[in-house]
Amino acid sequence: MTFSQKLKYILSEQNISQSELSRLTGINKSSICQYLSGKNIPSKKRQGVIATAIGMPEDYFGNENFKEPSIPYPKIPRLTLTETAGIMGVSQRALALAIQQGMYSWAQALPGRNKKRPIYFINAITFAKAQGIDLEEYKKCTCEAATPTGA
Repeated sequence: MTFSQKLKYILSEQNISQSELSRLTGINKSSICQYLSGKNIPSKKRQGVIATAIGMPEDYFGNENFKEPSIPYPKIPRLTLTETAGIMGVSQRALALAIQQGMYSWAQALPGRNKKRPIYFINAITFAKAQGIDLEEYKKCTCEAATPTGA
């Protein structure tokens, strides 16, 4: 399979759009479009960034023995920086700096567009396990607190 074919396949299986891939990786949409059309092939380093951003092994695109998964990989549930900071009771800036320094195994700071501002990937499942919380229960509590009473 070519890089283009593998990328199309995994984006389709994980229901990730070109725009979302651009946001996750910091790679502009026109480059992603060229990768998908087969006009250009990204560097090995960039292939690793793309693979990691979509939850695949870093060598997914370069590994010739890597076959199409017989069971589609589920889309990894993510949290925003704002949600995570709120749950942890810390500022977004403090959390962002800690993620950039690699202090948490459940989060990554990926290079953003033009490397000006990182994009944060926070794995909701790994975060919940590390923090010992049930995210569904947490979301239910915050929704109930936001619902007006006595109407």
